[in-house]
Amino acid sequence: METESSLNTGTYIHFESAITVNTTVATEREMRITNMVKPILSAEVHDALVMFSTWTGFFATVVGMFSNALVIVTYAKVGFSDTINISYSALGISDLSTSVFRCWGTMCYILVLTNTKVPFDPLSVGITTSFFPGQGFEKTTAFLTAFIALERCLCVQFPLHVKRIVTKKITVTSIVIIFVFTFAPSNLIHMVYPFKFVYSPAQNRTILAMIPLQTPLRYIIQRALLAYYGTVLHFTALIVVWICTVFLAVGLKRTAKIRKDKFKNTSAQQDTQRGRRVIKTVFLLAVTYLACSTPIAATMLVPHFVPEFDSTRSLARISAVSHLLSGVMNQINSNTNLFIFLYMGSKFRETFLRLFGKKSPIKPGLYS
Repeated sequence: METESSLNTGTYIHFESAITVNTTVATEREMRITNMVKPILSAEVHDALVMFSTWTGFFATVVGMFSNALVIVTYAKVGFSDTINISYSALGISDLSTSVFRCWGTMCYILVLTNTKVPFDPLSVGITTSFFPGQGFEKTTAFLTAFIALERCLCVQFPLHVKRIVTKKITVTSIVIIFVFTFAPSNLIHMVYPFKFVYSPAQNRTILAMIPLQTPLRYIIQRALLAYYGTVLHFTALIVVWICTVFLAVGLKRTAKIRKDKFKNTSAQQDTQRGRRVIKTVFLLAVTYLACSTPIAATMLVPHFVPEFDSTRSLARISAVSHLLSGVMNQINSNTNLFIFLYMGSKFRETFLRLFGKKSPIKPGLYS
């Protein structure tokens, strides 16, 4: 068993990133911050907000795990005759995985806040086993949302040819590619941050911790991953969803006009209404994603325009709290799918209620 002479939690590991939640490190930097400039947010308010955000995030992740598990089971019962159901199921898998990793990371952080003695270092273990994998699945959710929105945009623009453009094979292939390119790179962090057993003076025993390699490769991989997930993937998905949301809004108006002016027979009206409901569902998913993901994008951009937002300046505590609250907002995005599908999809709603031996109190609609 390999041991080290001591373990200094929170100082031997540091990620230079605007998206890293450094609230524990902020506590250790208290003297440095005070000596440089007086923080605007008081320590008492900061600690209260950190505790509130942490526990809120924990309960949100638990809700996310259960709700997305129900989404996956329900769509497995509904079937995958429609390509959109395949995309919805993949979104549920991604959000479930995100919730699991976030839940584990929040539990590790709670162990740090409560100073609980466990046989591992919660901060370092949590960062490598939760933060980076969680980022991977978070961006998977983002790109799946973008893919679903783009698919519906194609349906609006090319209604007569979309079935040839978006086939089951293309849908499945696209989903697999998204998972590979968004989640797989997050595992590179384990190459330069291996786990080792180290001696903890505070616990007077050997515990498991993540010890970074002191090599140039470590900084290259670390900074590359943070740039890849924090900038490239995040803003690419955000921009695509914004653009597609605008097109979907226009498409909703167009389908409403077509249904009103052109279709007289019942079959055509049903097809148009069904397509409109699908567009509405995707539109709600896109708007929810934008509402929940824009705050974290703002927290990453603000330091470039307001230097005081840096983690060692007057707005350090506000920066730390804003990252935590943004993380809670991201988790809320993962929790809303079930409720959107229940509200918009009659077939999903009926299948969901049958899982619990109930019948839908709402008259079945035309959307499947």
